[in-house]
Amino acid sequence: MGRRGNEVNTRSDHARLFFIVVLSIAFVIAASSCGGAERRAERLWRQAIEHVEKGDTQGAVDRLQKIIDEYPDTRVAEKAREQIVVYKGLATAVQDYPVRRARELMVQIARASESFRRENGRTPASLDELVPTKIASIPNDPWGHPFVYAATASGYRLTCQGADGAPGGRAEAADLIVVDGAFLPAQP
Repeated sequence: MGRRGNEVNTRSDHARLFFIVVLSIAFVIAASSCGGAERRAERLWRQAIEHVEKGDTQGAVDRLQKIIDEYPDTRVAEKAREQIVVYKGLATAVQDYPVRRARELMVQIARASESFRRENGRTPASLDELVPTKIASIPNDPWGHPFVYAATASGYRLTCQGADGAPGGRAEAADLIVVDGAFLPAQP
């Protein structure tokens, strides 16, 4: 009995079957890798949120940046691009807070000193003279160090020695100085 030509596996049938198998494998790999990237990006997103909840905004910024850099085409990267601006702002605000707070406290002390000078015709010899009539108590700077106060021939000098509590320094350790009610420019 003879076979018809279409009943026998021919070379073209093998090639077509091979092509279908390869295409199917490629599709499965592509589909799983896309979902994998989205899942990895989601995991980083959850880590970023956990950092925010712990108050570590810089840790959140780092995770969001990693999402943007490594998974730029995911839906999570779109959310990360929107949120990173907010968290960068928060990280900067948290970092800058102690210096801003030191300046606020120095303004309060300077106002009390100026009020004392107007009422008494002289500057206070020490900050103790301001308590309790001008300020409730003498505050420490945000790093827990006392402000340095000195009466001068023409007025007073108030200094916050920064994060390190020592004269000089840079960035957060830089001195803040008020002379007779005005901040001196930052030293280079």
